[in-house]
Amino acid sequence: MMTAQASGSPYWVQLLISALGLFGGASGLGVLATVAMQRRKLKADTAGALTDAALALVQPLRSRVTELETEALSVREQLTASQRELRELRTTVWDLTRTLQRWREAIFAPGATVRRIQALVMEEDRGPHRQRGHVQ
Repeated sequence: MMTAQASGSPYWVQLLISALGLFGGASGLGVLATVAMQRRKLKADTAGALTDAALALVQPLRSRVTELETEALSVREQLTASQRELRELRTTVWDLTRTLQRWREAIFAPGATVRRIQALVMEEDRGPHRQRGHVQ
């Protein structure tokens, strides 16, 4: 091992260099500790910023989903009403088709007279079709 005398530098210079190295090493550790703490803070800040951004995006989407659900419910109600109306119209068309077939048969029946056809029409006008609310 060399001593201060052998290296040609005074002992106090070596002591000063050692102290500076020790403080430098301690400050280096301090820097590392600060960086580690800043990294945790940076992660927390980043997580907070991402959460805020996600909430800012989610709220309008929630509002839009609510609007679309309301609209879908309205469309379903309209569809149900349209299907019911379609069934009623099909029934009416069926009834009117049957009435026209009966009148055609009466008109082309052998021995058909105007009085018989008129009686048939009058009878059907008072019949069950009229009672169900169908106009002929």
